[in-house]
Amino acid sequence: MDGVRLDLPMTDVMKTISPPKPSEDPRAAATRFESLLGSMLVKEMRGSLNEGFFGGGPGGDVYGGWLDEHIGAALAKRDALHLEATLQKSVERKARQSEVKP
Repeated sequence: MDGVRLDLPMTDVMKTISPPKPSEDPRAAATRFESLLGSMLVKEMRGSLNEGFFGGGPGGDVYGGWLDEHIGAALAKRDALHLEATLQKSVERKARQSEVKP
């Protein structure tokens, strides 16, 4: 079964994440993706607050981005979203497929 394809614009956070290298540990790639997903979830939840968690303005944006990033990393480190095993299997499968193709 192939994954779902979405043609969505890349966010700034997604542009900073490099794709997994063929030699990269599948668990590390899964953790990086789970961290990114966690950061995006926290950002969306924080956006539901009226004035923002840290208030408005550039300072609030900086602290908000920092919070998103660190909470996302903490969620991934603890596998709080319970996605690591599924993502790891997917990365391993994709790596095997890319090795087979010439």
